Formats: sequence, structure tokens, C-alpha cells
Amino acid sequence: MGILIEKGRFSICAVYEDGEVSSLKKYIGLEDMGNVNCSRVLDVIRRCGPVSRKQISDITGLSWGGMTKIVNKLFDHGYIVEEKDENGSGAGRTPGLIRVNGNRHVVAGFDLNREGFEARVMNLCGDVLKTYGENIVYEGKEDLLRAILDFIGGVLREYEEKNVLSAGIAMQGVLDVDRGISVRFPQCPGWEHIPVREILEQKFGIGVFVEHDPNCILYSLMKGGAGGNMLLFRLDRSIGMAASVHGEILRGNGLLEVAHCIVAPGGKPCRCGKKGCMEAYLAPCIKDGKPDRQALRELLDPLAVFMHNMVRMFHSDTVIVTGKLVRYRDIFEKELLACFYRYCPPNEVEVRLVEEAGLAVGGAALIAAQGAVDRLRI
Repeated sequence: MGILIEKGRFSICAVYEDGEVSSLKKYIGLEDMGNVNCSRVLDVIRRCGPVSRKQISDITGLSWGGMTKIVNKLFDHGYIVEEKDENGSGAGRTPGLIRVNGNRHVVAGFDLNREGFEARVMNLCGDVLKTYGENIVYEGKEDLLRAILDFIGGVLREYEEKNVLSAGIAMQGVLDVDRGISVRFPQCPGWEHIPVREILEQKFGIGVFVEHDPNCILYSLMKGGAGGNMLLFRLDRSIGMAASVHGEILRGNGLLEVAHCIVAPGGKPCRCGKKGCMEAYLAPCIKDGKPDRQALRELLDPLAVFMHNMVRMFHSDTVIVTGKLVRYRDIFEKELLACFYRYCPPNEVEVRLVEEAGLAVGGAALIAAQGAVDRLRI
């Protein structure tokens, strides 16, 4: 089963071993097909709007009648509005342009990390309505879970009249993204296999999307259609990694857990028992909230080797380096780039060091918005 795309048109179909393609319209309900098309039309308006009805029909491949029915339904539920096309010409009624309604329906993004919580509420146009931040103190699982519920509940209550569609959750630690489970959370005793998505959906009655924070950061940086093959490295006491291939973020439990890749055989001892791990070189770089210059010097070549190897593996054209360590970029940026470009010519790969402030929570909100559109049921 798959989606057949041909000349801008798409349909749900079955592909058999002999290559025969059969439409599944007769096997799934008309209501389901209608919801798929509603999601498709709203997504086109979000990405391309303001757009005319003809443009919607051309992009989606829907018939004029089918498109009109869906557009009217989206109007009725407050998802879109129409504005006059000032460039319209000719006799008769000037055709209007359709855009997403920024005054109805919102989504929320949350970044839940060991240092504190952040939240961002935005409409489906991508406009940020309000941001939140809160420091947290917790001693164990119950304290942390209570803090999460209180923080998220406080944000959502402010927007009850706006109709909150969904929430995106960026989290640190080990996650089972497919099931929305936080397997482990940094420095929280007793936190094991917590069904975060299930708890939040039952508590607040909205769709919830749980994602690794490096993926949220990368998703935020890809906003606006930045495609290609991108790598993101989040440098803290350990390393987080995200990757996109042809504009699609790679997902899979444990797929990019790279902290204990060997970058210097026989090098520094690591807490995992091996020597020369990436984490062994990162962990000492910040002590008591300050950069350790000697540790940073020892990090640069192993990090450059690691970045080069990942670039070759994923055929990447862009590398983003972010995380807490980037706050001290003035100390090491030039040296890191010099080390990296010894292995990889600068005309092949662009490397950017980016401050991470607001990127994880912003990406979580964007993931929530896309998820809300994809799951649209009207």
C-alpha cells in the first residue's frame, strides 16, 4: 500500500507484486478519503497561501467540485478565510485569495529539559502568540511528572476559547517516539518508561506528539522548506544528533544514538567502559558552568573526525552545530572549522554554529501544527 503521486496528483493505492496498481477508494470509507483530502488542501493553503481556488485545484489535482466542497467545509470550521485579490482584473466578481485563519485554532510546543520548561503557543499561520518559561526543581519521578502536568495545564487553560488542536513535546533522554514513551530522563531517579503521550492526551484531550529535542531543533531550522541533506549535532555533556535526507527527518528508536562512537582509539576513558568515545571528549568541556579551554582543545580534532564521518555516511551538504557548548563558540569556532575542513573541502559542506535558544520549543510547536493538519477530522 502506498501513495501514488503523478503530475501533482496523489491517491491511496495498492501495489501488487506484478506491478499492478489498484485504487483503494472502494476499500476505505468515503469519510476517510474526505479527511485525507481536507488535510491535503489545508496543508497546501498553509504552505502556499494566500492562494486562489484554481491554484488549490491545480496543486492538489482535485476536481473543481471536490475542491470547492472541501474549501467550504474548511470555511465552516474556521480554518481558513478569504481576502480580496488586489491584482484581480477583468469583468465580474474578483476572485478571492484563501489563507489560513490566524484567529482560530492554535497549537502549543513544549521543551521539557532538566534545566527548566519552555512553551510556545502559535496559530496555524506560524505566528507566535505567547512564550513561557519556568525553572523546575524535582527530586524524583512524581515531582517531575506533577511539574510537567502543572506547566502544560497552565498554558493550555489560557487558550481554551481558541481551540488548542495539539501539542508537541521536545524531550531529552531516551525516547520511544513511536509510542510516545519517555524511557529515561536525565538525572531523574525512578523515571523509566513513562507513557508521556498517553498521560497528556488523557489529561488534556488533544493530540500529542513526543519527539527528541535534536529533531525538534532541526525541524525548526528547516522551516520554510529548507531541504537537502542536513546534520545537526547538539553538544552538551554528551552529544545529540539529528539528520534529514532529502528534506525528511530520519526517525527510529536508537537510530542516531552516537555518544559512544569511537573517535580516538585508545583515547580518553569513558563512563561506558570504552576509550575514545565522543562523550568522553565532550563531558569535561564545561565545568562549574564555565568552559574548560584545555578540554576544548582536546575535543576539536575528535569532533571534526566524527563530523566528517557522519557527513560521508549521510551525504550531507549542511552541518549545524548547536547546544550549550556553542555559547562559547568564540573560544573554538575557528579552530573547529579548520580541523573539519582538513578532512572535508569547504565548497562541499557548509558548517554553521547556531545558538539553540528557542529552537527546540519552536520545532515542537511546528511539529504539533503539522500533526494537527495531518490528523484533521471535520
